Amino acid sequence: MTGMRRSKPRYAELGDLLQAAIEKGEYPVGTLLPTELELCERFEVSRHTARAALAQLIAAGLVQRRPGAGTRVIAQSAAMRYEHEVDTVDTLMQYGNTTRLKIVETGRLVADAATAQRLEIREGKEYLRLRGLRLEEPARLAVAVTEMLVPVRAGVPAARLLDAASTARTVASFLDPARLSRVEQVFDAASFDADDARLLEIRRSEPAMRVQRRYRDADGRLLMLATSLHPPGRFAYSMVLSRNHRQ
Repeated sequence: MTGMRRSKPRYAELGDLLQAAIEKGEYPVGTLLPTELELCERFEVSRHTARAALAQLIAAGLVQRRPGAGTRVIAQSAAMRYEHEVDTVDTLMQYGNTTRLKIVETGRLVADAATAQRLEIREGKEYLRLRGLRLEEPARLAVAVTEMLVPVRAGVPAARLLDAASTARTVASFLDPARLSRVEQVFDAASFDADDARLLEIRRSEPAMRVQRRYRDADGRLLMLATSLHPPGRFAYSMVLSRNHRQ
């Protein structure tokens, strides 16, 4: 495959090459990309590799494929850098497996009245505050800054959560889907403060998509309140809703 690096899978290299060509205007919006067969011949790749490369462009929102009509360019730049589709608690938790949590700050605090209400604990009780970045793998692009608040109760691995070297692994095991009864989610609009903007390397004036999640155990107790702020163009969240027909 002439002129292409080998640091990625061949389909990803080809997908990146085609995306760059689209962004440069070599394939304007409304035009068709080469067919799978043409890509195979031009870049000396298999049909499977060509198909996977086109799938990468579809996932980026750059092209649309229709049987018999080819692959048409529908946007010059990718709509989102990371998309997460969810329909169950288990698939929601896969978000943690497909991104990397980089911890930047941990602390043990005492809840004031407002925080106690948010965490469903009494004022004066202790809680943990964990702050980090969610990084898309393998590009290591930061897709969110995340704050995690954990009420300190019996069974909470506080020492491991506060140890930045083990926090990410401990969060993953602490929020094991097997121990969760439900996850409550709220999406709204917000803005970044100067510190969050600096971490994400964006302007402070950028708008944010805020996702708040409450993770509850089998008894309904709050295990964690996690709040993530996503900058424009780096994250999409999708779900499929279906009718539940009762027998």
